[in-house]
Amino acid sequence: MERWPMAKRRDSAMSDHDTTDQAQPFIRLPVPTDAPNHAVYGSSLLGPGLIERFDAYGNPSSLITTKEEESLSSDEEIVYFDCQIGSYLTGHAGIVHGGIVSLLFDEACGWGYEGVINIIQANSNSVSGSESEKKIMAVTGNLNVNFRQPLQAGEWFRIRVYHTKTDGRKVALRASLESVSGDVVYADATCLYIMLRSRL
Repeated sequence: MERWPMAKRRDSAMSDHDTTDQAQPFIRLPVPTDAPNHAVYGSSLLGPGLIERFDAYGNPSSLITTKEEESLSSDEEIVYFDCQIGSYLTGHAGIVHGGIVSLLFDEACGWGYEGVINIIQANSNSVSGSESEKKIMAVTGNLNVNFRQPLQAGEWFRIRVYHTKTDGRKVALRASLESVSGDVVYADATCLYIMLRSRL
């Protein structure tokens, strides 16, 4: 499934999002349309009473790079999601099921992984031509979720994903599920993505 557009050099990319004397705002990312059977974006869990909102916003550095941006900062926020879960995906009455929270963390970290790879590939001089534009497929190697507070169905919340470390084929991420204001953390997670040597 294609989540992110490939990163572009700043001189050819999205000048309408440029700002002056401040960090660029995160950019709304398009909903994938090439995965009709996907757990989140297919028809099974997305809709009224289910996953009602899962809107992705990407760090512009994952979309636009310059020659000066040669490295990816540790603990840099890569992507965030504005979310809302309906009343049909609960465990205890009115409380979003922990399995749904884990699913959203896994999916959000998948977007985070692709954003990291965009930056790495755009800044890499080791691969040239069409090979540099191929996405590197990865799978979840580990997902660890800590549940801090019950998340009420119908409440709007935000998932933020941060790059922690890249080591060879391993990309480590952390994520937080919090109130839109950031005052309440409902859950947090760490995730390890493993780059595959070949496609599944």
